[in-house]
Amino acid sequence: MENNELHFRWAKEAWEFEQIHRLNYRTFVDEIPQHQPNAAGILVDAFDGENQYAICVRDQQILGMVAVRGNRPFSLDRKLANLDAYLPTGSRVCEIRLLAIEKVHRYGTILSGLISLIASH
Repeated sequence: MENNELHFRWAKEAWEFEQIHRLNYRTFVDEIPQHQPNAAGILVDAFDGENQYAICVRDQQILGMVAVRGNRPFSLDRKLANLDAYLPTGSRVCEIRLLAIEKVHRYGTILSGLISLIASH
């Protein structure tokens, strides 16, 4: 019997990271062609070793994820001159990036659950 309950947590298991890399590939290679295709169907983020991944899981299947990273330089530092001018003075900030949700689940509560997990962190 299938469990329809969604679980929001931080990725820590090897199988979770494998699914994250495959979801990234489907999203950022197949759907939004930002990266070159590869035969493995896996896209490992350049900041993977520093990222924490907030994930939504149901029955050991990752339905959505977003990466959070607190180390500078952020990916935005490469795209926006003087990023610090836009950030609150004296605040500790993090970068939230790589939002990916399986297409069939994009109209539910996954995004709000991921954001709530990140906000509580």
